Amino acid sequence: MRLVSLLAAITISGWSIFGWTGFGSDLATSASSAETVSVIESTHRVEFPHRFVLTVEARAPSNIESARVFYTIGDAPVSVYAYPTKLSHRGNLSAEFEIQTGSSGFIPQGVDVEYYYAFTDTSGRTTLSERFSFEYLDPRYRWQSLEQDDFTLMWHDMSASSVRRVAADASARLSRVKRLFGVNEDQDFKVVIVNSRREANRSFPAVSQTSQDVSLYGGFAFPRYGSIVLSGLQGDSLIHELTHLMLHEAVDSPRAKVPAWLNEGLAMYFERGSGYRESQVRDARRHGWLLPLRHMESVPGRPSEVRLFYSQSASVVRYLMDDHGSARMGELLTLINQGLDIDDALKQAYGLDQNGLDRAWKAQISAGTSQTPWWLRGIWGRRN
Repeated sequence: MRLVSLLAAITISGWSIFGWTGFGSDLATSASSAETVSVIESTHRVEFPHRFVLTVEARAPSNIESARVFYTIGDAPVSVYAYPTKLSHRGNLSAEFEIQTGSSGFIPQGVDVEYYYAFTDTSGRTTLSERFSFEYLDPRYRWQSLEQDDFTLMWHDMSASSVRRVAADASARLSRVKRLFGVNEDQDFKVVIVNSRREANRSFPAVSQTSQDVSLYGGFAFPRYGSIVLSGLQGDSLIHELTHLMLHEAVDSPRAKVPAWLNEGLAMYFERGSGYRESQVRDARRHGWLLPLRHMESVPGRPSEVRLFYSQSASVVRYLMDDHGSARMGELLTLINQGLDIDDALKQAYGLDQNGLDRAWKAQISAGTSQTPWWLRGIWGRRN
């Protein structure tokens, strides 16, 4: 939910309403002046991936001494403001604002940018413009979009029938995710598909040069903005990142901290083509390469460890789901959302902390079969 309340000094076609904006006293206005600011034209220009540029031309009284732009990115809960890089008041007022979107201020493709201008005169009176918006996308491509129940998929230069097929499949699989997480409402996620590694390098956040060189990541979810950027049209990658966003919706308390092994493991649980990870985990177990679960609360930095981390996370979550049922997992997430740390939440939901889970899971993969008799697995999934 956005925190900006546009109740102040809105100038639309030459008329104004005065009040407050929710930013504080700096935008307080007075209705005593007959002169107003009226926007003639507002434009935007995307210089992907480095910046976007906003320009405005307005009729304004001569005592206007400053201009700002307030903008909100996607579903971010706050607005940010910027001062112009160019400002002229010879005749009409004109201003240009450059908003950096590179590594230091990264903004993912596909998000909506909503903005308005604030003009302040020498007496401190501020007038706000109407709101404007655009989608932040690489302008060199002709983008198409497809809406599903919980997400809108955006793509270019690929078969529309293939996109529809993958999107429909992901939407159907996402219903299982929503049931597990207890999410009932439809969401409004944005998914952008890029077509090449070169395009992905321009669209992904900067993690490390090594990660780019070895193509370590195939996509990123941005819970803050409710958006995803994927390299290629892959069903498993799509459901993986959508699961991240849905988990963020389900576990939304500021006190909640979901460890990375649980976050990534849940995302991989709903993939179809992740069976190869189990053989990788068993091989790592034989060679003594497994990571201690307690050390997996964040994703490691070295590519060799990252791949094992993902496989191990997938295996641990599959063990919890297959041996103890989805109801127990739902309880774990509820406890985390209530503010319990992972050890206390695991103890209440499963009767063991991360060390105990690590031992039980390793015993299961060493045996190669489930440690829970088949006739007890349904009981594990229910609470008395």
